[in-house]
Order: sequence, then structure tokens, then C-alpha cells
Amino acid sequence: MTERRGDPGPIVERALETLRDLPATDNEAVVRIVAAAARTRAQDTAPNDDDLLPFTAPPRRALWPFAVAAAAVVIALGAGLVARQAQSGKVAMTPAADSTAYVTVGAPAPDAVPVPTQFVYDGPARRVVLVGDFNNWDEQATPLEREPGSALWSVTVPIQRGRHIYAFLVDSVWTVDKRAPVASDPDFGVTGSVILVGRP
Repeated sequence: MTERRGDPGPIVERALETLRDLPATDNEAVVRIVAAAARTRAQDTAPNDDDLLPFTAPPRRALWPFAVAAAAVVIALGAGLVARQAQSGKVAMTPAADSTAYVTVGAPAPDAVPVPTQFVYDGPARRVVLVGDFNNWDEQATPLEREPGSALWSVTVPIQRGRHIYAFLVDSVWTVDKRAPVASDPDFGVTGSVILVGRP
């Protein structure tokens, strides 16, 4: 027996006949039953074995549209922030090689960030000062502090990476660092100690 389109078939016909034979629904009874179930559910917050719809986490595949949307929002906000900073002069923008994108050049390169560098002088003194090409040989700029109860003097200063010449003024006497190599500074014309900052 072949069924034509639109013909429900014998199984569907029997199901429809069974449904037609059911008594009419009492809407007020349905409302009372649902309200009673809701009251019981509100009082019973602990999970039960007879709970019909336990919570199940959505599959990971269902989350990817939200992740894509979040990434798009972050990119848009970042682009807006860079554009505002470029307009205010805080960030310079230069065209990239293909002239279709822009590269932010306002942030300093890692090599341009000063490196905290410690200098130590070991010996008796009333006052020790660090001078060098990194502080314009200023005799007042970088005094060392003595460790209590010892003859050790130290100071830590941020210095740009590279080769630098320095010396200690020990009670106003020019003194090279005994633990460092010695070289002549071409600008200042004196012999001082050499330090390589940020290099092995």
C-alpha cells in the first residue's frame, strides 16, 4: 500500500482517533496542578533523583559563536582606543609595508627600556658617589648608601642597554671599580670602569 503526500497513513489515523476519544481538558485543574508544582519546586532546592530536567552544560561547539563575537568586540575596542590615542598625539601611526595596515610605533622597544643596575663599592669612606656617562658625570646625582655595620656601599639605577663608562668619587677622589674592566671615556677624557648593561 503506497501513501500519497498529504495522506497521514493508518498509524497516524489510529493515533488521532485515540486522542479524539480522550476527555476534554479541565483548564482550571491544569492551572492548579502547575501552581502546586511551582510551590513545591520553590521549597525544594536540593537536587532529587526524580528531577526531570537536570542541568547539562552546553556542548563546547555551541560556545564558539560567543567566543568569535567577544573577540570581535575586543578588537573593535582596541582599534578605537588606538585611534583616539593617535588623534590625541599619544601614539604615532605609520603605514605598514603593504600600505593597507597601520603599525603602532608609540610604545618603546624592549631594548629602549632602562635596566635596573646595581653598583657596589667596598671600602672605608665618609661619602661615595657614582658618576658616569649615564648621569652626565653629575657629582650630586647618584650617592651610594652604606650597608649598616659594613664597608659596603651600593646603589641601583636604571640604565639604558649598552656599554657605559663610570667611576666612584670616594670622599671626592676619583676611583675606578676594582672588579670591572677599565677604559677611557672619549667625551670626558678620563679613565673609568666599563659596564655592559643588558648583555651577557
